[in-house]
Amino acid sequence: MKTTHIRPGQSGFTLIELVVVIVLLGILGVTALGKFQDLSTQAADAAEQGVASELSSAAAINYAADVVGTGTSVSITAVDCVSTGTAPSTTLDNLMATGSAPTTNYEYSVAGGATEGAACNAGDTFLCSVRNTNGDNTVDATATIICTN
Repeated sequence: MKTTHIRPGQSGFTLIELVVVIVLLGILGVTALGKFQDLSTQAADAAEQGVASELSSAAAINYAADVVGTGTSVSITAVDCVSTGTAPSTTLDNLMATGSAPTTNYEYSVAGGATEGAACNAGDTFLCSVRNTNGDNTVDATATIICTN
């Protein structure tokens, strides 16, 4: 059996060392791949949760203004999650008003239940489902609306 010696000053990697490095790089690559997966669905779910929370908060503030009698509350006397088309109801437009005219190009659709249009008394609540209309998002967030006088 002939042995080969590396001359002084020469260096190199053995085949085993190269294979071990390639395997380690593969393991690191697979581990890092999870960090770069598509998170758009989770982002859409979080965004619609935020919109539903905003609607619920606006309804609570509106109800408080009605109880205190500041005269700045929006009248909500019927279950009113949607009207026609893709535009939210007048009630929701008023709750979310920013001082400008409402637009009909909404990123979120808001839907009601079987009691849509039913009368409600001050302090009663009803639920509206909020869905992001961009993408194939199938999880709805829920906003709680409080009726006023």
